[in-house]
Amino acid sequence: RTLDFEEHFKRTTDGRGVDVVLNSLAGDYVDASLRLLPHGGRFIEMGRTDVRAAAEIAERHPDVAYHHLVLHRVDAELVQRMLGELVELFERGVLTLPPLTTWDVREVPVAFREMSQGKHIGKNVVVLPRDFEPDGTVLITGGTGSLGRLVARHLVEERQVKHLLLAGRRGRDAEGAAELEAELTALGAQVRIAACDAADH
Repeated sequence: RTLDFEEHFKRTTDGRGVDVVLNSLAGDYVDASLRLLPHGGRFIEMGRTDVRAAAEIAERHPDVAYHHLVLHRVDAELVQRMLGELVELFERGVLTLPPLTTWDVREVPVAFREMSQGKHIGKNVVVLPRDFEPDGTVLITGGTGSLGRLVARHLVEERQVKHLLLAGRRGRDAEGAAELEAELTALGAQVRIAACDAADH
């Protein structure tokens, strides 16, 4: 993401600029977007990190109407009507969806870093790997608890996971741990149960 969009739009419109800006950026990007309204227009601020004073905008850009949109304050019926019109525009192909970037769940730290630095465009979606590595080990924290047991059974029965490491505060001393290990072993899995408090790591 760069400031090159300003010159691009100026060239594309022969210097006329645009009539409406929907903004969620900040800093120099706001100023560049305001300069794309040389003949006036509407600047709709949808973000919350760089909200400008209307008086300041009026002084620097007298023909620009500046509005800060706070969505939860907008009339619900109006929002519903606008969304209906948008859906129709998407169905007709007038509008297209923003880019979609998928991240493997193991890359979440990188995804958050990209977002915090404003490098992304469009939507970021975290996805789980379709298949587990056949020789890998799946770690389940809280593995001897009620939810952990359900997850462990699902992984063995439905995802054919062969190696499980079940971590819990009490480890093998947890109620029903031995029975769970025997059940999963009978289903063909190799199971290790470890005493570990994930909150300490």
